[in-house]
Amino acid sequence: MKKFIIASHGNLAKELKNSVQMIMGNTYEMDAVCMDPERTMDSIKEEINEKLNNEDTNAEYIILTDVLGGSIANLSAEFTRDSNVHVVTGFNLSLVLEMLSLKDAMSTKDLIEHCVHQAKNGIVYVNEVLSKSIPK
Repeated sequence: MKKFIIASHGNLAKELKNSVQMIMGNTYEMDAVCMDPERTMDSIKEEINEKLNNEDTNAEYIILTDVLGGSIANLSAEFTRDSNVHVVTGFNLSLVLEMLSLKDAMSTKDLIEHCVHQAKNGIVYVNEVLSKSIPK
């Protein structure tokens, strides 16, 4: 079973989770971890560790973080020493929706590779697309 942790600076992770639930319902194994100025890195690390250490020993975890090189991403990367933990940075709503939709259709590695590729292709400058489609 694949489980997801969305981790971010500020409340972005919580609000992304709310958006996903609005679109897809509350039927997915997904948690949010929010970093704010009042929290210590140790408390965030402890929260992630608790989410990873539950009774489901067959679970694979995908931690989605907001920014490559950011403190939450760097902290999450420490957990990759466990082979069942994967970290993907630069999340957006389309990436998360795609991952949840296909989570049972492929292996974790294939899922991550496919969804990262799709998310990159989903970033589009709409003005440019429209200017090419409108005859001059």
